[in-house]
Amino acid sequence: MFGLAPVNRYRLSRPPLAQALGQIRYPLRPRLQTLDGVVPLQERLLELFPYMNQEEIQQVSLLMGPGIQPASNTQTARTWRFTDDAGWALIVAADAVTLSIGSEYEDFEEFRTRFAAAIAALHETTGLPRCDRLGLRYVDIAQMPPGDEHAWRDWFRPELTGWSGGVIVGEGTRVVTSITQTQLTAPPVGDLVGVPYDVQGVVRHGYVPANTMIPGVAPGPIENPAFLLDIDLFVEGHQPFDGEELARQVTLLHDQIDRFFRWSLTPAGEEYFGLEAIT
Repeated sequence: MFGLAPVNRYRLSRPPLAQALGQIRYPLRPRLQTLDGVVPLQERLLELFPYMNQEEIQQVSLLMGPGIQPASNTQTARTWRFTDDAGWALIVAADAVTLSIGSEYEDFEEFRTRFAAAIAALHETTGLPRCDRLGLRYVDIAQMPPGDEHAWRDWFRPELTGWSGGVIVGEGTRVVTSITQTQLTAPPVGDLVGVPYDVQGVVRHGYVPANTMIPGVAPGPIENPAFLLDIDLFVEGHQPFDGEELARQVTLLHDQIDRFFRWSLTPAGEEYFGLEAIT
C-alpha cells in the first residue's frame, strides 16, 4: 500500500500508541448474544482472558421519507467483554469480534498470538464458515509537553504536519485543530500477494486540542493538545474463516502500518519517543 521499505525492528521508550485494535466481522450469529451461546468460547479462551462481563449497547434506527412521520426504533445489542489483568480486551458480538489493547501494548507478536487464538476459538465453537471483513487499526496520540504546544511540528514529517505546522502560520496565531483524512485502496501485489481483495485504508492525522474525544479510543478525552496519527487498514469481502490465513493477513496489514509510522518520525521525534533499534 505504501511505497516504503521494510523497517528493522525497534522499540520506543515513550510510545505514543493509545489503542491497537484488530477486528473480524462475520455473518450474524444471534446465539453469541446469549450466555449459553458464548460460554464455550469463554471457556476456550479462559487462559488468555480470565474475566467476562456483559455489556448492552443501545442501537437507534430512524425511519424517514416523503409522507412518512419521522419515527425511531431502539434496540439493545448484547456483547461480551473478555479481559485480563494486563489491559487486553476481546469484545464479542453477534457479528464481530474485536481485540484491543491500550498503552500497555508491547509488541505485535503478542497481539498476533492473541488475535489468532480468538479466531481459532471462534471457529471451533461456532463453526463460522466465512469472514466478511478483517481490519487492523493503530491510533497514536502524541500529547504535547506542558507549555509546548508546537512540539508536534518537530516530531513528525512536514508531509504530515502540513501547512498548519509550518512558517505560514503567523506569530500569535494559534492552530485550534487541523485534521486530514485520506482514503486509500491498493491491489494485493508485492508484499500483499495472497490477500483475496484490495486492501483499503483510512489515514487520519493532525493537531487536536485538549479535551478532544477520539472515536474508538478509551477511556475519555485527551488531557493535553496532541498530534493524532490514526491508521486503519482493512480487507472487505467474503473469504473462508481460516485462522492461519487471517492471522497472516493481519500480519501483512501490521507491516504496512509499521512502515508508515516509522517513516512519519523525524530525528527529533525519534529522540523524543526514545527509538532504539533491536538487534
